[in-house]
Amino acid sequence: MACLAACVCSAGYAQSNYYEETPKRFDGGLILGANFSQVDGDTYYGFHKVGLHTGGVVYIHFNEKFGVSMELLYSQKGSRGEVVTESPYVGEYVSKYFMNVNYVEVPVTFHYKEHGYDFEAGVSYARLVSSKEWVLADQPVVIDPILNAFNTTDLDYIVGVGRKIYKKLYGSVRYQYSITSIRPFDRIPLGYGYGNDGQYNNLFNVRLMYIF
Repeated sequence: MACLAACVCSAGYAQSNYYEETPKRFDGGLILGANFSQVDGDTYYGFHKVGLHTGGVVYIHFNEKFGVSMELLYSQKGSRGEVVTESPYVGEYVSKYFMNVNYVEVPVTFHYKEHGYDFEAGVSYARLVSSKEWVLADQPVVIDPILNAFNTTDLDYIVGVGRKIYKKLYGSVRYQYSITSIRPFDRIPLGYGYGNDGQYNNLFNVRLMYIF
């Protein structure tokens, strides 16, 4: 009987070890979210431009607390502005400004996990894929796609925090700011620039991530 009990205990222990879940070294997932953007260096303020923020992510876990991730995203940024003003032609009216700058973006961030939260910081390299800028005013405003062109790249720093919502669904909030300008001062349309340092993307994004 003693031998039989020992065998059962040994088998149970082996089975317990066999089914013990080991931490995954790599994870991948899908991202869907929204950017809330403004551009520092134009004549407007407020995170009024809402754009798509979507793509994929790969995580490498060094241990239970530390890791790194790399993403490939499509990210819509830009600016929106409205000003109530007086015109000698039409009287009081609302002047509107629109700037769309759309990027393919590759963020690389380092992660630290504590008390259920995932804190991250890193940098993001983005390549401009399309842009559009226009004004609704009492008089036509000419914006030249060459003379007023945006830089083809954008380098941002990133800080953020995330948390598991349910099973494989996670949520996060990030803040991003351009390290290099998205357009120098001499290419900003006349009357639509502020200061002389060029223009910089300034945004928050809110994301949902499904991790496989």
